[in-house]
Amino acid sequence: MELSRKQWVEQAKALEKRGQAGPAAQAYTRAGAHDDAVRMFLSAGNFVEAGQALLRSIEYDRRKRFALDANQRKVALKAAICFSRGGDVRPAVELFLAAGERSRAVGLLQEVGDFVNAARVEADPTGQVELVGYESKESAAPQAAASADAARNLERAGKLDAALEAYSRLKQWSNAAALARRLGHVEQAASLFSEAGEPFQAAVCFRELRDADQELQHLAKVVPADPHYREACVRAIALASDRIELTFELEQLVGKFVDAGPVSDDEVDACYRLALLFDSNDSAENAALCYRKILGARPGYRDAADRLRAAETDFRGAAAKDYERVFQEELALREAVKRHEAPPAAASTASDAQSLGELPDLPELPDLPALPKAVVPSGSDAGRPGPALAPHTRMLPSPGGRTPPAVAGPSPPSAFQPEITSGGATHMGFPGVALEPGVVINQRYRLEKKIGQGGAGAVWKAVDLELDETIAIKFLAAQFVDEETLGRFKQEVSLSRHFNHPNIIRLYDIGTCAEQKFITMELLSGQDLGQLMRRAPLAVDRGLALLVQACHALQVVHERGVIHRDIKPDNFFITDEGVLKVMDFGIAKRHSASRGLTRAGMMAGTPQYMAPEQVSNFGGVTHLADLYALGCIAYQMFTGAVPFDADEIMPILMAHMSRAPEPPRQRNPAIPAELEAVILRLLAKRPEDRVQSCRELAEILLRLRVAGGAG
Repeated sequence: MELSRKQWVEQAKALEKRGQAGPAAQAYTRAGAHDDAVRMFLSAGNFVEAGQALLRSIEYDRRKRFALDANQRKVALKAAICFSRGGDVRPAVELFLAAGERSRAVGLLQEVGDFVNAARVEADPTGQVELVGYESKESAAPQAAASADAARNLERAGKLDAALEAYSRLKQWSNAAALARRLGHVEQAASLFSEAGEPFQAAVCFRELRDADQELQHLAKVVPADPHYREACVRAIALASDRIELTFELEQLVGKFVDAGPVSDDEVDACYRLALLFDSNDSAENAALCYRKILGARPGYRDAADRLRAAETDFRGAAAKDYERVFQEELALREAVKRHEAPPAAASTASDAQSLGELPDLPELPDLPALPKAVVPSGSDAGRPGPALAPHTRMLPSPGGRTPPAVAGPSPPSAFQPEITSGGATHMGFPGVALEPGVVINQRYRLEKKIGQGGAGAVWKAVDLELDETIAIKFLAAQFVDEETLGRFKQEVSLSRHFNHPNIIRLYDIGTCAEQKFITMELLSGQDLGQLMRRAPLAVDRGLALLVQACHALQVVHERGVIHRDIKPDNFFITDEGVLKVMDFGIAKRHSASRGLTRAGMMAGTPQYMAPEQVSNFGGVTHLADLYALGCIAYQMFTGAVPFDADEIMPILMAHMSRAPEPPRQRNPAIPAELEAVILRLLAKRPEDRVQSCRELAEILLRLRVAGGAG
């Protein structure tokens, strides 16, 4: 007997309460509750299904798609965004056109590499062009509905194996997983639950299979909104504690759990075990937080009070030293500026003379050569000169070529110089010989044209003759390449090789020609986000689109155990096609490394975008410092100003640690209230109060785009 609409709604609500978003969405669909179905499909990441539900809500008829009223066009635009996110290009493009968004249709086609249809759509002002090369899917929805009914009928008839196969064929993974579990196919059920976006149920299956690695991996994917979240945290902490292993994924998982505090004996014990893990990993601040939560729930629990005092002592002592160090560094910088502006007269002492002996007379120095004219290239991050102590400059030299430039005269020829060939002629390698179009570096890279020049080096468009690919090659000025900087360059290239992602710049290799280092990399054309934002605050839809791309890239970075630590607009490059590329991993931190390239007491980053904990504990920050920096960028993106700024560094750093930012809507009332709430959450002083992952942030921003009709 078919359920009534009321019964379907009740069943959907029960499924939603259990955290089964996919089945809940299907039940809402059967009840005709399209808005609730869309909400559930989006929370489960089923964007195509969400788009279909939106179209059902307006009884969309493809044949009449150019006769939509204003409200229908708004819904069609939201559906287009959903289909686009789900990778279903044809309906996305057609709906963009139906909603009057021809430029977005063209952009989507270009993004997927369909330049033929993109040109056809762009050339047709009516927007009614039919796409070529896409299979029609007009009858797919009713066919799918009929197939789903057939699968349910097989299940009711007790033909479970056939029903399982039917559900799998329809990609109704949740229903298929439940059937596989009933049939005792635990391994298959685990895989299907994972595919359905139900990580806790998958983890339960892997526990039955005694696969602790897979169990922990899936527990780490359980979100705070899941009704099994706290149970997942307790189990994950137990597994990690048995291994004495504090992982990046575990820290992501338990943030909300610790913040809320334990409410049962099992949770108190789990919180205590987590505190011990933090203690063993020199994370006194997090350990202290756990102990405070334990004592709040169970005063006198074991030795938590003694351990809390020890953790607070460790943390406060380290913080006091860090504040003193930052203050002394600022004083030293000011003194350095004074010495630079007014150098004291040379004064020799008796001891100096005795130690140095009689110094010979030196000839007069020749006149300095004329300073080269700085060029800021399009599509390059090299050569952005700035004042030596401007607050926006990095506090340590970076591989990005943004260190305040210094100009030096020509260097003498090296004793050994690899050959640089040009046609039939042979040029000895620089320094001393100007690079020029047609020159071949190390018998492999033929220079095409210079696309950037600055104090830190030059960037050329080049052809890799061995692979027949066009690349960029950045030559690094010798005065900026010491052992530490070279180590950072090597780290940047090494990390880049681990990130095969369209939103992360690709660096290929480091080479040497004579005494000068160079880096080969992906050739980009466009501008960085800093240049884009200097014109005016971005429109909400465009800004959200760029932030979502950044989230996709950084989620991959964080999942590889790497923290960028210098997220800022200059390190986000926007190509001419609108693709965002994350750059410059020179001061990134590998989560698995103990110290790596970060020295004790070192602080680096860009002050306007540094999280509070990055100021006092640079070497110990987590991925949540990158989330804070994204909040600073979002704030600037939509208001035109960073949250905190000043003429000197110290007031900026202290503001990050102690001052609340001015609400963005006070600077720009056009910002939606929901977006303001997200930005302020990202800018929370305590890491545990922020959005806890870039994946979660991307989902929030996507929901804002769909709700606002952005694309």
